[in-house]
Amino acid sequence: MKNDLVQVAKLGKSVGLKGYVKLHNLSDFYEQFKIGAKFFDINQKIYTIKAFDKTRSLVLFEDFESVEIAKTLTNIILFQTIEATKETCKLKKDEYFYFDIIGCNVIENEQKLGVVEDILENGAGFLFCVKCDEKLQTKTKNFYIPYVDKYIQKIDIENKKIFTQSALDILENS
Repeated sequence: MKNDLVQVAKLGKSVGLKGYVKLHNLSDFYEQFKIGAKFFDINQKIYTIKAFDKTRSLVLFEDFESVEIAKTLTNIILFQTIEATKETCKLKKDEYFYFDIIGCNVIENEQKLGVVEDILENGAGFLFCVKCDEKLQTKTKNFYIPYVDKYIQKIDIENKKIFTQSALDILENS
């Protein structure tokens, strides 16, 4: 699969007789699901939205307007291009896309601590899962940095760097 695609939704079972299917949003951006929007499956097949009911999370795709055809969509994962995601999903100040954060080098006092491998959501916020740099002599392979001002000083998406403070303390105590 192409590297410029991000997973945005999973389709559930068909609902009603017109071909609607349940949409399970896997992103933070409902605004991307609108009439005319195009999405892809793992085989690069294109799905174009004909109608969308946001309150019930139901979607109808062009050429899938019957219950029999809609049943074939169950469990399909939908993807969107990174470029289209950036165009349709507007971020507020100090907000970032997951795909921009993952892969960033974590730097503290000019020392590379590792690379962000994943982002976990907990009740209080987000945790960056950092794979430790091989040059560091640590017993742990991964550690977590909370995405809060106490630890994250600056995020530089263009240079794929996250500057931290006190993250080394977290690593040493992991």
